[in-house]
Amino acid sequence: MHLHHAMLAAAFLLVSGRAAAQDTPRPRTDDARVPSGLGALGLHFQVTEPRGEFAANTNNGFGLGGYVLRALDRDKLLNVRGDFSFVSYANSRRRIPLAGTGGLVQLDLRTSSNIMSVVAGPQLLGPTGAFTPYATVLGGFSVFWTESNVEGTQNVNKHFARTTNSTDAVWAYGGAVGSYLRLTGGNFPVRLDLGARFLRHDDVRYLTSDRVRQAFENNAVPVPVRGRADFITYYLGANIIAF
Repeated sequence: MHLHHAMLAAAFLLVSGRAAAQDTPRPRTDDARVPSGLGALGLHFQVTEPRGEFAANTNNGFGLGGYVLRALDRDKLLNVRGDFSFVSYANSRRRIPLAGTGGLVQLDLRTSSNIMSVVAGPQLLGPTGAFTPYATVLGGFSVFWTESNVEGTQNVNKHFARTTNSTDAVWAYGGAVGSYLRLTGGNFPVRLDLGARFLRHDDVRYLTSDRVRQAFENNAVPVPVRGRADFITYYLGANIIAF
């Protein structure tokens, strides 16, 4: 089943479940109102799985993400969500000698390829409670870039030269499905957030590990790959109901 079909089915189930839940009256206690809240913040760990031609050129990526969630109606069925994420899909380190030292002074040449995405859109919540499913449609942009820096072997993270080898910003669109599982109550309830997000990028320039290796071995400027870049992001983190 394609992702957009799965998202439509998930949205239908959310609406159906919500309607069924509202048929049975329940007391308006603080505990009943806690699971959704008007506004929430989230932070999660991410693992990306490249798809299509992007999968043929890259490996899995790892990173962090965060988001803000705001309810738009009293029942908190419809929300707006803004996502920010950073993942690194390729990293390398090469030991090189400092010119003029006869190989006595060694340097570390580090290269990293990364993706930053900023997307937003409506999020539909299912029945509120200890377990709450959701589906989201997202749109925004992503930045793909690769940079290299040089540092001393005993001066980690203290680089003295840096170059951006490739960068490109493109439109991104897709969606996400997931669920919240309540962990704590109180004034600021915490929920476990588990889900998956799909983002599509129709035409983007990016560097791969092979292109970086070829450039290093040939002492040449790396040539980016150009094409479609799709990936699924699996995430696990915490959602805190702020107000």
